[in-house]
Amino acid sequence: MIAAVVLVAAAAATEPSYIVERVVTVAGEVRRTSVFRNGVAVVVREKPGEDKRVLRQPLTEVELQVLTQIVDESYPDLARFGSAGQSPVEGRVELRLAPPGRELLVVRFPLTGLPATGAARIGQSLDGLELRMTSPGGIREDLRDWQPAVGQWLELEDGRTGQVIEVLPNGSGFLVRVQIGTGPASIFVSDEELRRIAVRRIKK
Repeated sequence: MIAAVVLVAAAAATEPSYIVERVVTVAGEVRRTSVFRNGVAVVVREKPGEDKRVLRQPLTEVELQVLTQIVDESYPDLARFGSAGQSPVEGRVELRLAPPGRELLVVRFPLTGLPATGAARIGQSLDGLELRMTSPGGIREDLRDWQPAVGQWLELEDGRTGQVIEVLPNGSGFLVRVQIGTGPASIFVSDEELRRIAVRRIKK
């Protein structure tokens, strides 16, 4: 049996800025989905050998209220949780709950072993949010700290796709040549402008 770990933070600890956060780790890949008290949802994906991906999306007031209610109602169920059972495959989940008025609760369990109804409800809500944020045509990727590199593919704000085929020093920044689609047309833009017109990085 693989026991889950349930931790309740001390009341004196600093109050988290999130309402709920889920960290899924599988084969070295880490995916973190967070919903913050200010109404912003963030999905972060980190995989060995790849750049970290960060997506941010503001939620509507109703969306935030509904998710906060689900987390609050699921809190007692998860606080009583004791065992996750046997997990047949690699992978683990850390679920962090901090709804208003409650202490931070951290539950860890195997990826395939949803420990309680509360975890399933929260998981379904976060799955739907994450799918909406990561699907093609979804929200913009946070590219403020991204540095263009040759070979990378992008979805542009006008709906076209492009591949970075050249990166040249240009003063304190870079001049980037982007081939539109499969060519032959290409454009030259500064790295700053490219961050503005690019919606997300994509795989080809």
